[in-house]
Amino acid sequence: MIIESARPGDVAAMLEVKRALRLDPARAAEGGFLLGASAEAYAWYVEHAHVWVLRDDAGAVGGFAVALPDAVLRASDVWARRREIAWEGEGWDALESARVGYFDQLAVRPGRRFRLHAPALAVAALRALVDDGHEHVFATVVREPVRNLASLPLLAAAGARRIGQIDEEYPDVGRILSDVHHLAVDEGLIGRLLAGSAAGRRVRRMLARARRDDAGTESILSRT
Repeated sequence: MIIESARPGDVAAMLEVKRALRLDPARAAEGGFLLGASAEAYAWYVEHAHVWVLRDDAGAVGGFAVALPDAVLRASDVWARRREIAWEGEGWDALESARVGYFDQLAVRPGRRFRLHAPALAVAALRALVDDGHEHVFATVVREPVRNLASLPLLAAAGARRIGQIDEEYPDVGRILSDVHHLAVDEGLIGRLLAGSAAGRRVRRMLARARRDDAGTESILSRT
């Protein structure tokens, strides 16, 4: 498998992954679901955010991760609606002047072949935020109408904690209640995450081979 930065031509394949992970109560228990975004939004993310894709040997996209850096987050609807979060603590006031990132999406096609690499995909996106100097990372996880269980082990391994909830409305879905998770970034975060990962050896092997190609695009390569 190969993990690398997404390219504009990957947007159609990302939408296919999204369709394969449509909201389904049964899927929440087996590996999660994705509400996703539009083609235009994904294209914009590829251009301005941290987007990584998981490819098989034939080049087909089997998953992707999206992380929004501070400037992108502050221009987003997520930031505009931050005051609507039902906080269990200090809230956004303490973070207004900090460098804040948002782990937006982790999506991997159903099936063990691709899910084995979900931790490496997640760490690649998170590490991009850490390397950019972000002090805090947030993520939301759907609780109602169906609880999305797939990302909870990864959030727990990273040391994220639930700090509130937010109500949202999605087209064709309706009301969604999501838990908001917060991760305080420190120097040893990625090392601890790799050491504590159940698939740590595979994740470390994939992330250890990071390089920049001639075009300056960072990629993480591994044959497994």
